[in-house]
Amino acid sequence: MRILPLLFLSLFTLTSHAATSDETLTVDGRQRRFLVHDYSTTNKTALVILLHGGGGSGDNMAEQTGFSSVAQREGLIAVYPFGSNGLTTNMLLTWNAGHCCAYAMKADVDDVQFLSLLIDHLIKTRKVDPERVYVTGLSNGGMMSHRVGMALAPKVAAIAPVIASVFGDEPVRNYVLPTLIINGGVDERVKVNGGELVGFPLGIEPADKPTLPIVAQAEYWASVNSCGSFSESNSEAFRKRVYSDCAAGGAVESYMVHDNGHAWPGGVPGRSGADEPSQKLNANDVIWEFFKRFRRNNSAPTSQAAFYFDEHLLIPSFMANGNTYSAQLRLLPKAGIEFEVERLLQLPSAVATLNSYDASGLTLPGVAVQKNQYNATLGLTNLTPLQLRVQSLAPVQP
Repeated sequence: MRILPLLFLSLFTLTSHAATSDETLTVDGRQRRFLVHDYSTTNKTALVILLHGGGGSGDNMAEQTGFSSVAQREGLIAVYPFGSNGLTTNMLLTWNAGHCCAYAMKADVDDVQFLSLLIDHLIKTRKVDPERVYVTGLSNGGMMSHRVGMALAPKVAAIAPVIASVFGDEPVRNYVLPTLIINGGVDERVKVNGGELVGFPLGIEPADKPTLPIVAQAEYWASVNSCGSFSESNSEAFRKRVYSDCAAGGAVESYMVHDNGHAWPGGVPGRSGADEPSQKLNANDVIWEFFKRFRRNNSAPTSQAAFYFDEHLLIPSFMANGNTYSAQLRLLPKAGIEFEVERLLQLPSAVATLNSYDASGLTLPGVAVQKNQYNATLGLTNLTPLQLRVQSLAPVQP
């Protein structure tokens, strides 16, 4: 796999001590675009990655949120990546968040890999503090933030999904990842009580599965962070839930903004005719105040870890024959519980230090399959080309 950083427009502009650039990474043959608004000075600073909503773009996310004003005030680096579309790199873009959305989901675009490599690239080329990498996102981008938290927890310090939800088959992993969640009480696309997502323009269906009620997001991350009880407060502007007794370094908080629809609270509408954001809560300030409390926690997932996504088992990094790979396995429908290699990528050697596993006897505890959990052991069946096969699969004992 070639990973080639390119300057997309060969142009830097200096505004209020900020270096802004429009760049790309070539990942798996695709040019993946991202905007960088760099307000760093001499010291390493926090990186905030902001993922646009379905049908949007990096430009749209920067305008819609106005988060770069926070980056300027706090001396941060704000980065606005672009999703994908089969026809254009500039508009109507989506993220593959598992069950959503549209093109990226249907084409099975590896957005986890893109964002993982983007983080590595920014740490290498910018004044990024690796312990202060944060990810937030809007709608489909918020769903992608959830997936980043599940797949890239060793690389991020906290996440903040906005007007997003979960689908109910997310694997519960016992580790620490502070999570802030913001939703709208009158959102007609990602509904408070869950259900089918409202389609995109031109009749495109965004998802292949209905969402759970929005409260399920906090419940999921409370389970991940081993949180105990929660308290709720209600004001004219929002209802806030805060979990307590979380594992050391963990935190889960959620806001339901009463008069907010499908929009970034405190921002501007994403397009003509879109919902007007509530101005009773400024999502930028709330998110940054939450993020800055946390640095990356190095606790690895315990035996409850599930390296998966439902019918696709993702192994983020493992060693074989002196090289580092990432693999995605597919559940075979003809066999009760069996996997085959669907995708295999050779990773740069630098990744070998990041949670790599030995493929000679690769044990994956807590694999989620058809709502049950199993302990899977994989082994090599061939080195050239590299092939993996499930050697054993046993139910997890309660």
